[in-house]
Amino acid sequence: MGLCDEILKKGISIDCDNPITKGLESNGVIINRQDVDFAATVFDATRKNIIKTLALKTGKKGYEVYCPGSTPFTGTKTSLEKGTYKNKWTHDLPLVVLDNGPEVCEDIIEGLANGEYVVILRNKHKGGEGNAEYQVYGYYQGLRAETIENDKYSEDTDGGWSVALKETGSPKAAMFFFNTDKKTTDAQFGTLTVQPEA
Repeated sequence: MGLCDEILKKGISIDCDNPITKGLESNGVIINRQDVDFAATVFDATRKNIIKTLALKTGKKGYEVYCPGSTPFTGTKTSLEKGTYKNKWTHDLPLVVLDNGPEVCEDIIEGLANGEYVVILRNKHKGGEGNAEYQVYGYYQGLRAETIENDKYSEDTDGGWSVALKETGSPKAAMFFFNTDKKTTDAQFGTLTVQPEA
């Protein structure tokens, strides 16, 4: 049995031609984890933290997740999780639901409270090949609700909902969604979500 990914494989330096950029774009996709067809999902042959094709079960789709403002999804982070024999990773992902009512509570909030999710968010930093744009959270252990709050006087949510999702025990520091080039990846990303009614 080998050492897997427990060795350093590259020098630590700065990419002067493609400098890192902080932040996230305002839209992503959230998928019920039970709707992911893990057996049909295809990984890159040489980079195991890249998903080339994220397959969903027949008839299943994800849903757009949108966060307005100049700093969408503020608080999204990855942290080292110390283990007895092997260290793992915790991924924190906050959402806001800027709405409230019977349909929102039944169709969104109660599902978030009890479900398990995979979320893809779009980094502002796209990477040299474009393979760093779409980052996947919850693939291995699933994102679950850590807190959900509805503060009627919240300045941040205007009386809507604040949701904190968390994945613990992930074996990978980060997973990315990328297939061949940006155009192909964008097209595949577009097929993952339910399209708005005309």
